[in-house]
Amino acid sequence: MAVECASMSRGKMLRITKLNECGTVVTGAGSSLVAKAFVSGTFTPNYSDPTEISTVDANGDRCIDDRGAVDLRWVDVSLVICTLDPTMINLITGDPLVLDDATPTPNTVGFRLDADLTGSASFALEMWSGITGQACDPAGNTKYGYWLFPWLKDAQWGEWVVQNDALTITLTARAVYGGNWGVGPYDIRRDATTPATLEPLLTPIGATQPMHYEVSSAPLPTPACGAVTLPAP
Repeated sequence: MAVECASMSRGKMLRITKLNECGTVVTGAGSSLVAKAFVSGTFTPNYSDPTEISTVDANGDRCIDDRGAVDLRWVDVSLVICTLDPTMINLITGDPLVLDDATPTPNTVGFRLDADLTGSASFALEMWSGITGQACDPAGNTKYGYWLFPWLKDAQWGEWVVQNDALTITLTARAVYGGNWGVGPYDIRRDATTPATLEPLLTPIGATQPMHYEVSSAPLPTPACGAVTLPAP
């Protein structure tokens, strides 16, 4: 059995998908957004401190030395974005959109920070990274590192600065396990048939799995300004 090893650099694309409070994909208008305009994504596993039991005997030698199991709580996620797309902010944080008075259809021109709503959204995050020095697959398709965090919540705003320099926004959230991503609503890989066809994940995301990674030669999604409709399956 061959193993797909990869040396990676650069972030190529990200996609955000709207979820409900149970971690289930929400289809319909404004539920999916693809963006290239991000500076970085940082991912830090968060663990509970293991319980430790240590006892020495009357001679000062250790006679009991035991440590509890590692307990992964969630993954802390920090996104730095370099283009303000109000619909991206809404999908990540739950903060409301600001519309203009155009008729018959208003335009989305901004957002508001709302203490009652910020941090209320649930969303999924997919990110693609480049693979350096790679050989394309037998059909000539470029390979990417594909990262999936199927349920994020509790988003918070970081600092931003208006100055004589680029303006970037930092948003943080928690990637948790559970939810109902299943195999997902997108075709993110090529299967092993000849000719290959585009398919969703091969197996569903498990109840204890806050992250998925694989090498994929499926094409990158196309970035756009503004969230788009995610069709029902």
